[in-house]
Amino acid sequence: MAKRTRRPGSFGYIVSKGTSTHPNFSIRWKEGRTQKRKSGFRTRTEAAEALARVRTGLGDGTLVEKRRAGIGFVAVARQWLDLHSKPSLRSHVDNEERYRDHVAPFFGDCPLSAITPTRLLEFRARLQAKGLAPRTVNLVLALGRAMLRFAVANGHLASAPTDRLARGKLMLPIEKGKLAPPIAKPEEVGALLEEIRERFPHRFALFATLVYTGMRRGEACGLRWQDVNLDRRIITIRRSYDGQTKSGSHREVPIPGALLAILRTHRIAEPFQGEVVFPNNNGEMLSPNGKLQDLLRIALTAIGLARIRLHDLRHVHASHFLMAGGNIYDLQKNLGHHSVAFTAAVYGHLSADHRVRESDRLSFDAPELGRLLPFEAAAK
Repeated sequence: MAKRTRRPGSFGYIVSKGTSTHPNFSIRWKEGRTQKRKSGFRTRTEAAEALARVRTGLGDGTLVEKRRAGIGFVAVARQWLDLHSKPSLRSHVDNEERYRDHVAPFFGDCPLSAITPTRLLEFRARLQAKGLAPRTVNLVLALGRAMLRFAVANGHLASAPTDRLARGKLMLPIEKGKLAPPIAKPEEVGALLEEIRERFPHRFALFATLVYTGMRRGEACGLRWQDVNLDRRIITIRRSYDGQTKSGSHREVPIPGALLAILRTHRIAEPFQGEVVFPNNNGEMLSPNGKLQDLLRIALTAIGLARIRLHDLRHVHASHFLMAGGNIYDLQKNLGHHSVAFTAAVYGHLSADHRVRESDRLSFDAPELGRLLPFEAAAK
């Protein structure tokens, strides 16, 4: 028969279940209203020491932290994908694929406490060994980092192991080259829009809006007339085709004079006269799928320009805005980038070229400054 050993006012008690020849002890204690137990101790001393560790761990919180860290990585990853990525992120499909192909096979259902900075660097080396491009490696690492930070936010970890790595030691360095304008000359952009007007007049206003405002194609397809103020010449971008904008926030974009005339004409001529600015053939919201890309490809081929993506029209806008003397701070607001630094990193070289041209404005009325002395005279 089991014998309990418990002192008045003590934390928990020890239960002896064995015999004199085969001793076996277990410990029991209460956490709130829950009865806890642990068995398998060969001596009473081992059981007493274990009970003391439990009491200390509950007192300083280390036991609770250890339990939380013992939760499997799969459970936290699935929570992040289902509760955060799926309802909130436009990249959810890509996140699911990266988790399935790269993250899950490496970590499996190991406890969170087993994911250390060293283990993360081993994961990075494994991704590189697969021959993945540095940018792809960084995207997978960023996914794992987001999941581990989610574990911290939910109390499973005190800190994310990714954050214990020194700054810049997790992600691979990627040298970003200067982004050339997808269409170099303003007259070529004009020729493209004219070709689209001739071939696909029902989509001309959409393409013109992409070029003149730099909005994303999903934002243009989700645009409503209630968000277009032709009198103030302002478009308020509140949504994308499939939900919220990429940044999750609203922004206002100015309507250039040339686009204003196009939108006024489109507003009158559009046959459905519904709330969607650029409807499909049924008067409903237009899908930003490959059909628009096909129209762009046909127009580019017709005028002899190299093929570009539909998203590159956003870069066309940004490039020519800066090369025409536009302010990079205004461009950041128009594009909806999270910071001027990001916009400058992508397009700053174009702004610098403009500043070089602008420096030619300096002209001092001192003709002697332009006369060079002979080298012999200068040496004296």
